[in-house]
Amino acid sequence: MKDFKPALEIPNNASIHTLKSFLAMNAPFSDTLTPAVLQLHPNWAHMDPMALAMSAAWGGWCHRNGLAIQVENMVGQHINYAARMRLFQHLKVPCDVSLKEHEEAGRFVPLTQVRTHAELATAIANVSALLHLDREPAGLEAVRYCVSELIRNVLEHSASQEGAYVCAQRYSAKDPKRVSIAVADCGLGISQHLGRVYPEALTDNGTALRLAMQPGITGAHRGMYGTPDNAGAGLFITRAIAKATGGYFVLVSGRAAFRLRRSNINRGVQLQLFLDAFADPRADRWKLDDAWQGTVAAVEIVTEQISNFPSLFKWIRSQLPAKKTAAGKIKFT
Repeated sequence: MKDFKPALEIPNNASIHTLKSFLAMNAPFSDTLTPAVLQLHPNWAHMDPMALAMSAAWGGWCHRNGLAIQVENMVGQHINYAARMRLFQHLKVPCDVSLKEHEEAGRFVPLTQVRTHAELATAIANVSALLHLDREPAGLEAVRYCVSELIRNVLEHSASQEGAYVCAQRYSAKDPKRVSIAVADCGLGISQHLGRVYPEALTDNGTALRLAMQPGITGAHRGMYGTPDNAGAGLFITRAIAKATGGYFVLVSGRAAFRLRRSNINRGVQLQLFLDAFADPRADRWKLDDAWQGTVAAVEIVTEQISNFPSLFKWIRSQLPAKKTAAGKIKFT
């Protein structure tokens, strides 16, 4: 029998691009009888916001279960980045790296634990202050919207004792300029939440993800989701923003994972957005051998593709079905 332990192994590239292999190599909640270990790659470990948020949420789960955390291979330049993103602070692991707070400005929003709506407001304000998207105000609006919706989803539906762990990274040195945002928790998970009304969600984690990304589902039985004019459509709109700009979108919960791959956006070329996320030809779906106890959501926004966010948001909302209908597809023009 394989000797499982509550551990996360970080390869040399832990990112949305390598999501399938990253999930396959880990069983972070398998056992609570041995010390918890975060094993970094011995030479180099690139961790994007998704991997960082997952690691912090896993750390919160370990602390809840009375497990101290050990970090292996705390060497190399990548440790400086992980420390600046406050990973070791959330894991409660000592780190000798000396940090300068101004290094955050314009590049990233470090890992932040959000447990209340007041803390959510602070996190949104930090997005504005730290990412320095003042030259791309429409992109900033899109980023703030996605941060708000993804965290609000956790606060209202996950019942997570630790709340949500969120972080963001701005990539401006490469073309295209983009912002990657991730939110992770170790709460109820999507199947358990939706299973109260949709029994099929309890028996199949993939079905739960599919339902969660359809407008009108998640808010249908718990009051308003997000804002009054956006009931039950937060994940759908967030996915639409990613698709409209050519970025990634990820949703992981239980034994199911979904990823919308990047796409090339050409002006004047028609794009399709499917109400049924699983029908999108750029969608990847996986069944996991080991479940993620909670939910992970990540979105990548190519900010330079957004010239007028209110107009894009209004258009997306105009495509929402007035009533629950069979999933179909809509087109961006």
